[in-house]
Amino acid sequence: MSFRTFAIAWLAAVGAATAHAQFVQVFDQVTLWPIEGVALSHAASGANAITDARGRADITALAAADSITFRRLGYRAIVRSLAEIKAADHRVGLEAIPLSLGEFVVSANRWEQDPARVPDQITVISKRDAVFANPGTAADLLQQSGEVFVQRSQLGGGSPMLRGFGANRVLIVVDGVRMNNAIYRAGNLQNVISVDAQALERAEVVHGPGAMTYGSDAIGGIMDFHLLRPRFNSEDDLYVSGGAAARYGTAANEYGGHVHLGLGLRKVAVLGSASFTRFGDLRMGSNGPKDYQRPWYVQAYNGVDSMVMNIDPDLQVGSGYDNINLMGKLAYKPVEQLELGFNYYFSTTSDVPRYDRLIEVRPNGLPRSAEWYYGPQEWRMASFTAKHSAERGPWSKARLTAAWQDYGESRNDRNFRNVNLRTQTERVSGLWLNLDMEKELSTRTQVLYGAEYVTNAVESKGKRVNQTTGAETIINSRYPDGSEWSTASVYAGAMHDATERLTISAGARYNWSGLEARFDTSLFAYPVKSTTLSNSALTGNAGLAWRPGTGWKLSLDLSTGFRAPNIDDIGKVFDSEPGAVIVPNPQLKPEYAYSVEAGVEKTFKEKVRVRVNAYHVLLDDAMVRRPFTINGADSIEYEGDPSRVDAIQNAAQARVVGFTLGVDAKLFKYTSAFVRYNWQDGVEQDDANTSDVPLRHAPPTFGQAGLTFERKKLRVQAFAQFSGGFGFDDLPPSEQAKLPIYALDAQGKPHAPAWHTLNVRGSYQITKALLATLGVENITDQRYRPYSSGITAPGRNVMVALRASF
Repeated sequence: MSFRTFAIAWLAAVGAATAHAQFVQVFDQVTLWPIEGVALSHAASGANAITDARGRADITALAAADSITFRRLGYRAIVRSLAEIKAADHRVGLEAIPLSLGEFVVSANRWEQDPARVPDQITVISKRDAVFANPGTAADLLQQSGEVFVQRSQLGGGSPMLRGFGANRVLIVVDGVRMNNAIYRAGNLQNVISVDAQALERAEVVHGPGAMTYGSDAIGGIMDFHLLRPRFNSEDDLYVSGGAAARYGTAANEYGGHVHLGLGLRKVAVLGSASFTRFGDLRMGSNGPKDYQRPWYVQAYNGVDSMVMNIDPDLQVGSGYDNINLMGKLAYKPVEQLELGFNYYFSTTSDVPRYDRLIEVRPNGLPRSAEWYYGPQEWRMASFTAKHSAERGPWSKARLTAAWQDYGESRNDRNFRNVNLRTQTERVSGLWLNLDMEKELSTRTQVLYGAEYVTNAVESKGKRVNQTTGAETIINSRYPDGSEWSTASVYAGAMHDATERLTISAGARYNWSGLEARFDTSLFAYPVKSTTLSNSALTGNAGLAWRPGTGWKLSLDLSTGFRAPNIDDIGKVFDSEPGAVIVPNPQLKPEYAYSVEAGVEKTFKEKVRVRVNAYHVLLDDAMVRRPFTINGADSIEYEGDPSRVDAIQNAAQARVVGFTLGVDAKLFKYTSAFVRYNWQDGVEQDDANTSDVPLRHAPPTFGQAGLTFERKKLRVQAFAQFSGGFGFDDLPPSEQAKLPIYALDAQGKPHAPAWHTLNVRGSYQITKALLATLGVENITDQRYRPYSSGITAPGRNVMVALRASF
C-alpha cells in the first residue's frame, strides 16, 4: 500500500469516526465557562453521559432519544430535544440556582456527599463566586462569605474566628493536608494568607467541631481549600487550558497578577500557577472615630529615631507588604481506577509590619517600638496522592496522601531609640500521612475509615544585633530548639439512609499525641532541662438529616472536638519574667469541645430559601496559664528575684451559644436578595476560676445583606456588611488592656463601635475568554476597625480586574 493510499484511508477512518460521534458542550450562562460533571440522561432508554473538563459529552448513545435531560447540583435542570441542541450548534447553557442546596460537599467526611444528607452547617465558596468577589487574600475571601469573622493585627494577615474560637482551635486544610503545626498558638494567627486566593477551585467551611474526620484543632471549625487541579482529556488530542488576571485596588494602592496553564492528555495532566500581589500602605476611611487615625510614625534621621507627624493621618504608614504564591501539579492515570498526583506549593511574603505594635506608646508619650515586623512567612509543601476506586474489596474509594511541609517565620523588634534589634526565628518541618477510605455497602450505606500520622521538628533561634556595630549576641529562642511533636490517629464512621427521607451518620476517632522538648539552660538558670508528654483522646459524632417534605431539611448534630497540647503550649517558657516563671506541665492533656447543633432549612417553590442553625459548645479542660508548683515549691528564684511558678494547665471551661441565619430569595426574573446574620455569645472562666468573662474569640454580631442582578453576561451585586459593637464591659479582660487598638468612649475606656459599609460590584463577560470586574467597597468611606483588630479597615476602595481564560 502506497503512502498516499494509507493517508486517504486514515483520513477517511477519522472522518467516519467523527461523523458518527456527536458531542454537546454545556456552559454557565453568565460566565460562559464550561461546566464539568453535568449528567445527561434519557429516562426511557436509560442512556446517559457526563461532561468532561471542557464541558463536553459524547451523546452518541443518546442519538435515538427524543430529548435529553441536563442536571447538575447548583444549576436548574433543563430538557432539550436533539433538534434544539443541533439548532444551538450543540451548545447548551445552564442557569445557576442560588436557592438550590448547592454543590456536593467534600469537607464533611473528605468524600463527595449530597449536602441534603449532611447534618453540618457548611459554607461553600465556588470558583464562580470567588472570581466575582475578587479577593486580595484568602482571608478576604472568607470574610466576604458573610459567615466567617476575620481579625487583623496588620494588613498582611487575617485570623478567622468560627463559633467563638480561633487561632489553634480552628483547622486550615489545603488539598486534603492540614496546615496546622506544632507552633500554632492561642493568639491570632495569620497563616491563612499563605493560601493562594487567585488559584482557588473551591473552598468549604465546616462550622463546629470536626474531630472525627480531621483530628486535633478542629474545635471551632475547618477551612478546607481546594486549589486548581490538572484535568485529563477524554479525547485523544491535547487539552490546553489556562488563565491570567490583573487586578488593582485604590485603598492600598494594591496591584497583583495571576497566571496558570494546564495541559491534559488521557493519562497525563499538568498544571502550573503563579500569583503576585503588592500592597502599599493602607488608607482608612474619613468618617469615624479619630482614635483610629495614624497621627505619627517613626523614622530615623542620621541614625536617630524620631517621632514624625503624619501629614495624612488617614494613611496607615508602615503597613504594606508583598505576597508570592507558586504551585505545580502533575497527575497520572495509568488505568481508569487509579490516579497518582505529585504537587508542590510555595508561598512567601516580604517583611510584614506588625502594625498594632507600631502604634503603641509608652506612659511618657513616646513610641514603644521603632521597628516591629514579621520576617518573610514562608510555606512549602510537596505532596503525593494516590486515589483508587474498586468495585470489590475493602474499599470503594481510597486516597493516600503523603506530604512534607516546611514553614518558616520570624519576629523582629527594636525599641524606640535603642540600637539593638531582637530577632527570633522559627522553622517547622515534618511529614503528614493520611489514608482515607470509603466502602459503599449499598446505595443507602457507606462506611468511612482511615488513619493519620503527623510528625514535626521545631528549630528556634534567637539573637540580638547592634544596628550600629553589627555585633550579634545569642539570646533566648521563642521555643526549645530541637523540639519534636507527633500525633497518630485512626477513625471510622458510617452514613446510612434509613429511609428515602432520613440519613443517619456516626463515627469515632482515637488519637495519640506526644512531644519532647529540651531547654537550653546555658543562657539563664531555668529549672527544667527537658520534658516529655504523651496522651490520647477519644472523640466522636452522631447526626441526622431529615427531609420530611419537598424543600425541607431538618438536622441535628452531636459532635466533639479536641486539641492536643503542642510545642507552643508546653515549650513557650520564655514568656517568663522576674516575678513569674512558666514551667512545663508533664500532666497537660487535650482540651475537649462538646457541641450540639440543630438546623432547619426550607425552600419555598424555588423562590425563597431560609436556613437557621443554632448551636451550643462547651470547651472543657481548656489549656490556660495558672499558678503551679515544681518540686513542691510554688515559687523559685528566677534571674535573682523570687518568682511565682506558673504553668499551662487544664483548668478552665468556656461556653458558646449562637445561631446563624441565611435567607436567599428570588424577587424577580433576574433579581435575587440574600441575608447572612451571625450571633454568638461566649464566656470563659477568669484567672481565679470564680466568675465568667467574655470569650476572646467570640466577636459581636456580624453579617451582610444585598441584592444581585444576573442577566446573560452581566452580574451586579449591591450589598451591606455590618458588625455590632462591644462596650468596655463586653470586652474580654485581655482586650480591655489593648488601649492602642480601640476607640475610647466618653469615660476614656476602650470599646469597639458598631460599623457598616455599603458596597457594589459587578462583572461582565466581554467575550468567552475575557471577563471584566469592577467594584467599589465602603462607598461612604467609613472609618472602622473590626473587633480585636490592630489595623483600621480600608476606606473607599475601587477595585478593577481583568481576567482571561481559555
